[in-house]
Amino acid sequence: MDFITNLPTSEGCDQLWVIIDRFTKMAHFLPLKEKMAADLAKTFAKEVWRFHGLPTDIVSDRDSRFTSETWKELLQLLGIRPRMSTAFHPQTDGQTERLNQTIEAYLRAFVGHEQDDWVRLLPMAEFAYNNSVTTGNRISPFYANYGFHPRTLDPPNPDEEPVNPASTVYAHWMKAVQDEARQGLKAAQERMRRYGDPNRKPPPAYQVGDLVMLNGRNIKTRRPSRKMDHKNHGPFQIEKIISPLAVRLTLPRKWKIHNVFHVSLLEPYRTSEH
Repeated sequence: MDFITNLPTSEGCDQLWVIIDRFTKMAHFLPLKEKMAADLAKTFAKEVWRFHGLPTDIVSDRDSRFTSETWKELLQLLGIRPRMSTAFHPQTDGQTERLNQTIEAYLRAFVGHEQDDWVRLLPMAEFAYNNSVTTGNRISPFYANYGFHPRTLDPPNPDEEPVNPASTVYAHWMKAVQDEARQGLKAAQERMRRYGDPNRKPPPAYQVGDLVMLNGRNIKTRRPSRKMDHKNHGPFQIEKIISPLAVRLTLPRKWKIHNVFHVSLLEPYRTSEH
């Protein structure tokens, strides 16, 4: 789960809740009004629970809505385990992060000049995404979830005279949006696959007790200029290995930040020989 915020107001909505299933890759794009964002439980029950049942766990970032006592208590009551990202590392929730970029690319191409019609485009965007083949499992989310591909708009029969011209125009508009959306989604996925992981290296094999330096690009200090501040802070001791890609550090008590970090923000502490 993730949010796309600060969108232009469309039908009273200014943000988008993106939910994707890690296994089938099926996604839902839920527009939210500002007052609705504070009550995610009702939206979750209406748009996800009733269609798919309850998940075992939910991966998300540390948005204040996901860390609120109301949301955490709801997950506890429903037996859902929250799995939140490590500090300053949105890639933990990589699927929705990548999907967010795809949705934004789609909306950017189709919204009107005033950018106030994106809510109207979401149903076709969601259908086009769920009916397109994913790079991970080579089948569409619809097929992975239901075992078949849903019927799409067939070419109109030239022998049939339309009774309502307005409905014909709307059907042509939906088909055009679906076709363009499918092409746009494929292009966006190809770009992200091409530039996503070209130069990544395996992380160091850290152990409990190791000393590491923490990258300071996300750490706010009281020093006047960030350019002249230390690039790395520490050394800090590794308190626990959460996973091969995440560790918990022993930080100063005055640092009021989450103490679990992705290994990409760390580097081994080296002492000088002289």
